[in-house]
This record gives sequence, C-alpha cells and structure tokens, in this order.
Amino acid sequence: MALLMTGERRALVIIAFAVAVVSFAAILIRLCTVSTAVIAAWRLSLASVILLPLYAGQKGWRQISGRQWWLCALSGLFLSLHFLFWIASLRLTTVASSVVLVTTSPIFAAIFAWIVLKEGLRTRTMVAIGFCLLGGVIIGRGDMHLGRKELLGDLYALAGAAGFGAYFVTGRSVRRTVTFLPYVFSAYAFAALMLLAWAVLTRQHLTGFAPVNYLWLVLLALGPQVFGHSSLNWALGYLPAPKVAISVLGEPIGSALLAWLIFHEVPGLPLFIGGALILYGVYLAMSERN
Repeated sequence: MALLMTGERRALVIIAFAVAVVSFAAILIRLCTVSTAVIAAWRLSLASVILLPLYAGQKGWRQISGRQWWLCALSGLFLSLHFLFWIASLRLTTVASSVVLVTTSPIFAAIFAWIVLKEGLRTRTMVAIGFCLLGGVIIGRGDMHLGRKELLGDLYALAGAAGFGAYFVTGRSVRRTVTFLPYVFSAYAFAALMLLAWAVLTRQHLTGFAPVNYLWLVLLALGPQVFGHSSLNWALGYLPAPKVAISVLGEPIGSALLAWLIFHEVPGLPLFIGGALILYGVYLAMSERN
C-alpha cells in the first residue's frame, strides 16, 4: 500500500483533531448557563472578531457585489436560525439526540437544492433521506417516553439542521465567485449582528455573567467555530471533499461519549438504532459522487 503524501497525512491528523474539537461544542453549550440567543451571539461575534484581521488583510469586501451582499445576509440569517434552534435543543433533549439529529443538515441541503435550485434528487439521495426519516422517527419515539420536553428538543435539532442546510445552499451561490474567507466572515458577521439585535429586542443581558461563562463562550468561539470548521475547510486542499465531509460524522460519536462521561447521559437503545440509521443515511448522501 502506497504511503500517504506528507500533505495528506498532515490533513488527516488535522481533521481528526478538528472533529475532536468540534465534538466539544455541545458540551460547552450545555455548561454555559446564559440564554440561547446570547450564546449564539457571542459565538459568532467572537469568531467574526478573530477573522476580521485576515478579512481586512485580503480586502475581502472587494470580492462581494451588491447582490452577493444580500445573499451573504441571507446566509447569515439561516446560520443564526441554525444556532438558535440547535442550542435551544441542547436545553431540552440529550446531547446525543441533539447532535445526531442536527447532523442531518446535508439531507435538508439536498432537499432545498431540489426545491429552490431545481437540482434532481438521485436515487441514492432518496434512499439516504429514507434512512434519516426512519432513524428520526425511532429517536423521536424513544424520547417521547422521556417527556414532551425531549421531543420538542428533537424537533428543534431538526429545525437547526434545516437552517444549516439552507445556509449551505445559499452559500453555494456566493462561493461561485467569492473565496472562502470573505464569504465566511461576511456570513458570520451578518449572523452575529442579527443575533445581537434579537438579544437586545428581547431584553436579554449580553454581559454580567458568572466568570466561568465567559471562559465557555471564548472556548466555543476559538475551538469549534474558528479552529474546528476552518481546519476542515483547510483540509479540502489536500483531500477529496467527500472524505472531509464524511469525517464530520465523527462529531455525534465524540459528543455522545463526552456527554456520557461528563453529564452521565447514557444513550438508550432507540438512540443507538435511530442514530446508526441517520448516520448511515447521511453517509450515503455525502459520499455520492457528482
């Protein structure tokens, strides 16, 4: 078997580390005791501040035209909805259920691309959707026995997945003419502004937390948001996109193990069965060749 090239080996190591870091997102959110909108606002505001020097250095605004600014704003709206619903789900259901269900975002992206962009749904994708639907029903029925709160959390996680799927489809239009960093910074910044506005309108406190909450918020922005997602995008320069995308399926496993160790959340049999069906369905959709 041929040895991997140095760049490929480095990319695999970075991916493994990035997935491990991203797996801590749900844990940090659960540890943070501030409101859903404030967590999301801080996460994206800090990420925008961190990326601002790089964006300014590349003069990223020169790549974005009038129509693309509107698309970036729309991407930011969908990204803000993704975080609002997903973070809310972590307040209501288990970490494992929430992270597994939010992983279905590629399925929603395929459906939105079919509806909005008129892209055909291939047989493999339709089979993948079937696996995800079945898995979601099994998890939902299992959580129904825990209470309505957990079932509502599952629905919020699916809404978060839909938001991220819409964010992905909208971003595809911008990425045809705009490089990665200018687009990501613009989407993050618009999402942060929308979340800050929502927090102010709903009279939520943006400061004055217990000191430990600031630590969780900074770690959330630096780790999963900036390092985790940026590293996965960096790896695209060395590895095929399907391999990088499929690696993200390690996040629900990592998050579930961490929740088991930290919060003593032991996954039940419905979650094991439904989660396996969902992850396999997402794998089918993400591994399909164009």
